[in-house]
Amino acid sequence: MNKKISFGLCLSLVIIAVATTFAVTMVFSKQIYNGIISNISQRSQTYDSAEEINRLISNYFYGDLEDYNNNLGASLAKGYVSVLNDENSYYMSAQEYSSYKEKLENGQIGIGIETLYSYSEGAFVISYVYEGSPAETEGLEAGDVITAVNNVTVNRYNYQELSENFFGIRMSLVTIEYMRDDVTKTVTVMNTFNVPTVVSDEISGIGYVRISGFYKSTESELKNALTAFQKNGIDSVIFDLRNTSDGTVAYAAKAIDVVVPNISGNIAVAKDKNGETVETFSAEYSEFPFTYAVLINSSTKGPAELFACDLRDIKQAQLIGTATAGVGTMQEVFNLDDGSAIILTVALVVPRNGDAAVYDKVGVAPTMEVTSQTDDSELLLLSSEEDLQLMSAVNMLKLN
Repeated sequence: MNKKISFGLCLSLVIIAVATTFAVTMVFSKQIYNGIISNISQRSQTYDSAEEINRLISNYFYGDLEDYNNNLGASLAKGYVSVLNDENSYYMSAQEYSSYKEKLENGQIGIGIETLYSYSEGAFVISYVYEGSPAETEGLEAGDVITAVNNVTVNRYNYQELSENFFGIRMSLVTIEYMRDDVTKTVTVMNTFNVPTVVSDEISGIGYVRISGFYKSTESELKNALTAFQKNGIDSVIFDLRNTSDGTVAYAAKAIDVVVPNISGNIAVAKDKNGETVETFSAEYSEFPFTYAVLINSSTKGPAELFACDLRDIKQAQLIGTATAGVGTMQEVFNLDDGSAIILTVALVVPRNGDAAVYDKVGVAPTMEVTSQTDDSELLLLSSEEDLQLMSAVNMLKLN
């Protein structure tokens, strides 16, 4: 039997519902309002403190304020990014940003050497000389000790800054004083060499590929190296990603695409802080018919970690060495009005197996752990026979 509800009761229920809705809305509105006000208050306090410091410096600092006034904007930008406590987010001046873009898109121009500072020997050493480079033409060799650059004596505090002279503007000159067998020589070398990101060789019938970074050119350089191996009847390849961190996730994905088959699903996806997919990376090429091993260590970072992780999961490549750094994020460049830029971490990269938790922060574990007998930074000074990690990969592939 149906009961009728009186008009008065019905009206009362409507009023109660409206009042409840209004009350709930007001609670949430108050929370949002308080959050906004708190944020505005924080910002205001920060700006007031910055202005107070600026006023005190301007009024009382005993010294020249020209550098202060010229560099204040850049220093503030650096400060904003530095408090994120993320080593992969940073500020670049207009000149640094211009060089960064040029390197990613067109490769790096240099004299054709790689260097390291050996703390055990207290020496700045050439670790690698590229074939066909101006450095090779001028007679520089791996193992030479650089004692001065452009007439500035090298020490453990300035070697990194001085090494920047080995790269840069095309046709620029750099004077290098070096020592070999207790004999000191001086050469002047020109920056005209397009430094490759892929260096290939053959070791005991096995292909060897060292990738120093993932730039726009890496995809084609890698394809050329693997094609040459295939023509020479090689069926196994070692990728050396030790100490590799440069480049972008997008260019690493293109390099992976060269190696792996056209697969269903994705190479990787990038997800923002809300868990939304912001970019998807897929494979379209046909695979090269090789068996692979990948050399990794604690300085294998970011794009190189994705390369190693996906080759393990898609091509069952053996990872040999030690665990990687654990930088499983993607960065994006944001241009600023004055020509400078900031690079910010904007997404987590989820590799093929979907295990982002292992990839980021923790690192990619080797399938065969082999510890190097030397400091990781000095690996290039070892011969093939002296390199335990490399020879472990060679021996493993010979057995397959």
